[in-house]
Amino acid sequence: MFCIETENLNYRFSKEQPVLDSINLQVPTGSIYGFLGPNGAGKTTTLRLLLGLLEKQSGEIRIFSKSFNANRIAILRQVGSLIESPSLYSHLTATENLKIQQLIYQCPATRIEEVLETVGLARTGNKKAGQFSLGMKQRLSIAVALLHDPPLLILDEPTNGLDPNGIIEIRELLIRLNREQQKTILISSHLLGEIEKMVTHVGIIHKGQLLFQGSIQALQNKQEQSAAIHLETSNDTLASNWLQENGFSSSYENGQIIIPKQDKQAIAAINKCLVEQGIDIYQIATTRNDLESIFIDLVK
Repeated sequence: MFCIETENLNYRFSKEQPVLDSINLQVPTGSIYGFLGPNGAGKTTTLRLLLGLLEKQSGEIRIFSKSFNANRIAILRQVGSLIESPSLYSHLTATENLKIQQLIYQCPATRIEEVLETVGLARTGNKKAGQFSLGMKQRLSIAVALLHDPPLLILDEPTNGLDPNGIIEIRELLIRLNREQQKTILISSHLLGEIEKMVTHVGIIHKGQLLFQGSIQALQNKQEQSAAIHLETSNDTLASNWLQENGFSSSYENGQIIIPKQDKQAIAAINKCLVEQGIDIYQIATTRNDLESIFIDLVK
């Protein structure tokens, strides 16, 4: 079952190339869905459409299996969001910021302390939000999004600009919200290396087109398919010739012979045969494209 679905979602700001071109997003209920793409790919535009911050031009949006257009207010009551930069009152404390939001949401006042505890800001006391680090501001903004206890969070680049420690804090917070409170989380980013550590599903967008969508496992399978064997030998020409003659396609790059991935028995047999040909083997290594490389290949 999908918490968010879009069907042929299109958007353009002018008559030029569309910002979004037939986007069919499918965010499973209970998932952490990483919406990935370079800056300007269409991520924020998509999230703004999902939240009604931009008027839909064509296509369908369904959230909680309901048409967004027909159920806009009811749906938004069940969604917490952070789009682009945190929107906070810098002269107020964390508690005072949340009290304002609590009046707007009409939720129990007890939620204030609960969410501050959840995001690790329960002991900030009288410190003003303007004195918070960027990571603390991001966590306070997530506390605002959580205040009315929504089942769905939509977060636009929540780790953008954070130092490594701040990124880890936000990552661990989101994983905890997903596992302990069963929140479905849609999170956009341009940093696959960071996102892959927390998400269960991935959508990759580039120039307004969805190039990949599926589980993180499916993306990692692409990584496995791209694996190759790298050999360093004492006579690369002789070794390459032997490999070609025995049915192994090979290439040569950066002082190494590269052949497609083989099982352990085949690697052992290749090693034995090359040694019997009088060729010394300095190194045999299996390499896989990291997910960043796969991401770059896709967007190219």
